[in-house]
Amino acid sequence: RIVPLRVVQTQAGSKEAHLNSPDLGSRLAPESVAELGPETNQVQILISDGLSAEAVHHNFADLVPVLLDGLHAKKVTVGVPLLARYGGVKLAEGIADRLQAELVICLIGERPGGDALASRSLSAYFAYRLTGPALEEAARFTNNPHIRFEYSMISNIYTGGLPPLEAASVIVEKAAAILHHQAAGNRLENCLKKQPV
Repeated sequence: RIVPLRVVQTQAGSKEAHLNSPDLGSRLAPESVAELGPETNQVQILISDGLSAEAVHHNFADLVPVLLDGLHAKKVTVGVPLLARYGGVKLAEGIADRLQAELVICLIGERPGGDALASRSLSAYFAYRLTGPALEEAARFTNNPHIRFEYSMISNIYTGGLPPLEAASVIVEKAAAILHHQAAGNRLENCLKKQPV
């Protein structure tokens, strides 16, 4: 009712399977692999319950429409958001590979704990798919010839932390920086430090 969504399945068929074997939640089920193919979008949003479906429930309506509007305002092309139950952060890599997206923004429920509202806390993981010169530079920067993705992250998205409306703006700016510098994680922070003030 809030925004159009495409539903994908992971190899974890239940919450119990996901918690006992997190690797299953990091891989697409065969039927979802078959349904997804290369698209022409720079960014793909992926929403998953992760370890707290409550986090998605409480933040989705305020966060996702504003996030989509913000990305469109930046002239960033975005696919129809994907929704996956029993998903893990690494699911973003399989999504990026199938869709050939430059960047997957994974919105996922954090582990409940801390205060009474902690189960409402969402994280945004940015999985940047390395290709071409960015891949070569990342391999040199990390001294890892097998690197394929770089990650950035924004955590504590909920009314008691970073409010979802404000988080949408922060996520848009981070995504724009990643796409502009063709870097995420420590390499992005290194690029930003070199910028003139």
